[in-house]
Amino acid sequence: MKTFQKKLHFIILFGLFLSISSIYSQTSNEVATYNWFDKNLGIESMDFKNGSAHLNFDQTDNNENRYYFSDDFKTGSLTYNGQNYFDLYLKYDIYADELVVRPYNESNTTKINIVKENVSSFKIGNEKFVNLKEVNLQLFKGGYYEEIATGNTTILYIKHYKEKKKILKENVTLLQFVPQYEFVLLKDNKFISINDKKEIVQLYPNQKRKINDFYFLNKDLRKENPSLFMKNIMKYINNLNQ
Repeated sequence: MKTFQKKLHFIILFGLFLSISSIYSQTSNEVATYNWFDKNLGIESMDFKNGSAHLNFDQTDNNENRYYFSDDFKTGSLTYNGQNYFDLYLKYDIYADELVVRPYNESNTTKINIVKENVSSFKIGNEKFVNLKEVNLQLFKGGYYEEIATGNTTILYIKHYKEKKKILKENVTLLQFVPQYEFVLLKDNKFISINDKKEIVQLYPNQKRKINDFYFLNKDLRKENPSLFMKNIMKYINNLNQ
């Protein structure tokens, strides 16, 4: 029986949260209900239980890691096979492009790679990621992208990934993970690469001078935080076009 049906049966049996008007609306009561059952039934009851174990034997230099920001688990949410899960412990392995979940019980050290093809979207903190299954893999990497609405008709997608390099340090082979990015804009129902200034100018030729000025004034940000730079410039261009 599917997890959703199990939860519905438990709601009827125990009479919890009777004030919920509809089990399909994401009210605060519904979120609390799902959280209660997920925690009490355990991760083995969830639809994504059949993912492979997440293993990491990396020996890295300077505490680097393969994950998005940190190898710590953070609170997040997930949409999997059309079912919503809340207050999960998640982290995102951007080297392997795998979303990892940890059971609620901290004594259980099992970590699971969630089956990617069944994931529609997930959130870690306030950041939303979507699985761009429809993206042409000959043009883009595909998989999980951070999604940022930059205007009424445009959405910026950022692919966070890392390249692995081996280094020899004190006769020990260690790994370095170098952050990389791919930037894609959804504009006029088309996915368009915007990985350099020329591609952005081609999309907005009337704003060429202001785009050049933005690049010049924010060159340090572009070097230190390419992701934030791209979010800022796309929002800036959208404001110019309003």
